[in-house]
Parts: sequence; C-alpha cells; structure tokens
Amino acid sequence: MIEEQNIPQVSMHSMNEVHLEEVVLINRLFEALESDRGFERVSENLELLLEHIQEHFSGEEKMMKEAQYPSLNMHKAEHDKVLSQARYAEMEWRNRKDKESLREFLEDDIVTWLDQHIKAMDMPMADFIVS
Repeated sequence: MIEEQNIPQVSMHSMNEVHLEEVVLINRLFEALESDRGFERVSENLELLLEHIQEHFSGEEKMMKEAQYPSLNMHKAEHDKVLSQARYAEMEWRNRKDKESLREFLEDDIVTWLDQHIKAMDMPMADFIVS
C-alpha cells in the first residue's frame, strides 16, 4: 500500500492528480490481492492500473513533445521499460495466478519505481514545462 501523503509533489497540479489516481489504483489492486477476492477481481484491478499507466505515460510524453523537453527520449525510454515490465507481470498473473509474485512486483518494482521516477524525472520535467 502507498500512503497518498508520501507521494512526491511536482510543480504541475495536473501531474500530481494523475499520480494520485495511480496510487488509488495501486492500492485497490493491493486490497484485491489481500482480500482474496479471486482471480477475476484482481485481474480487473490490474487491467485498470495498466490502462491508467499507459494513459499517464502518453499524457506526459505529449506534454514533453509540445514543450520540446530535452530529456524526452530518456524519460520515454523509462516509461517504455516500466510499461513492458507491467505487461509481463500481467501475463504472468494470467498464466500462473500467483498472488505472491504479483504482490512482489507491485511492492518491489512499481511502488519503488513510482517514487524514484517522480523525484528524478517528473520533477525536473514539470519544472521545465512551467518555467
């Protein structure tokens, strides 16, 4: 689970809102995994999270292109890597139905990555765009 107040804030309100929406979806997926709601419920929550991640990244990439952000390619490469890992985790979930593996992916990869990505990549990007 992610505490909403622990999410780093950037200088663009719209980006903070998207990050918060993602945290809500991540937490719902954690809840579905912990409550033993079954394969379909977990799968639905995972699908919603993946859709949101894809829209999140697409929106950021559009902003970076419009602003001619110099680190666009590096930032996009990071997005592509995480989206690929998330899709792989979804495939593994659907094939193996292993809640512990999915939980580990969320805790070890997504939660950690989100915090680091916001601090290292989204903060400078937002500052560039608003300046």
